[in-house]
Amino acid sequence: MLINAPKLVIYGTGKVGLAVVRLAAKKGWPIVAAYNRAGEKVGQDIGLLAGLDHELGTVVEDCDSADYSAIKADVAIVAATDRLSSNLPAYKKLLDAGCNVLCHGTESYFPQAIDATLAQELDRYASERGLTFTGGGIWDLSRIWSGVMAAGPCTEIRSLYHQSITDGDAWGKALAEAVGIGFSEAEFNEKLVVQAGAAGGLYPSIPFHVLTALGYTVTSVTERREPVLISKPVFSNALGREVAVGESSGTRIVAEAKTEQGVTARADIEVRLFADGEVEHMTWKVDGEPDCSVRVERKDSAFMSVASLFNRIPDVIAAKPGIQPLSALGPLRPSVLL
Repeated sequence: MLINAPKLVIYGTGKVGLAVVRLAAKKGWPIVAAYNRAGEKVGQDIGLLAGLDHELGTVVEDCDSADYSAIKADVAIVAATDRLSSNLPAYKKLLDAGCNVLCHGTESYFPQAIDATLAQELDRYASERGLTFTGGGIWDLSRIWSGVMAAGPCTEIRSLYHQSITDGDAWGKALAEAVGIGFSEAEFNEKLVVQAGAAGGLYPSIPFHVLTALGYTVTSVTERREPVLISKPVFSNALGREVAVGESSGTRIVAEAKTEQGVTARADIEVRLFADGEVEHMTWKVDGEPDCSVRVERKDSAFMSVASLFNRIPDVIAAKPGIQPLSALGPLRPSVLL
């Protein structure tokens, strides 16, 4: 149990950042600073912006022109982009201000798998300041810890297999277009195969992360992206139109990892429109002694992502300096009694 309510900074006042504000307000955890890019949100009280019926007394500042030197906070929640390189200037500003950083960004889960040089720089930067950097969110239980736990009973492991379906329509138009919903096959290949696109390179970090957490040394990781084509029309709420036969309903990502020890991992991940009755789920299967599998269902992925991030705040405060992936922080625990 926390003795003192952690003081939080919100960097990025989109859906995730504002949801964290609402959860913090319920706990009585103070938001001591909030930042966003220039625009209509700057100058507004963060409580009212988050939909509360009262002010919290903290005004959103322009992230580029603000003075960070006066911050006195325990953790900064960064919810800006998925890319480490884009977020790095913000990370450094917040670390310089004495804040541990907890980032809701896909590449932040396991920076070593994305860019080893940048990860070393970030690890050194945080360590020199005695602070922690961690990435968190929906992958915590559903993709990372479920894989680690599936292997827990094994005395021998030959390979791991991860399979999942994610609702590509659930987070709005930006995500739908990022995974190619509504694209022709030619457009998909041009924008998301020949080019990496918004989602390219993100998902191979999953088998990399889990294998590393299990003690293996990853030697190579590959990724293949392909469209998920549909045989009958499906309506996309995010696009506000019907996706026709022959158009893409989303992306299929196949990631494969090899290790020095000979153990391999494969991930088949689909982010796409759902048929009636489908539920988001992630499964890990371990080919070993004994064989073992774990399946996680995500009934409310948007809230699960925010809640998973929020529940890591105490772990980040208590963690050692430097980059600490969530696999090093122990299984995710509820914040009910905090």
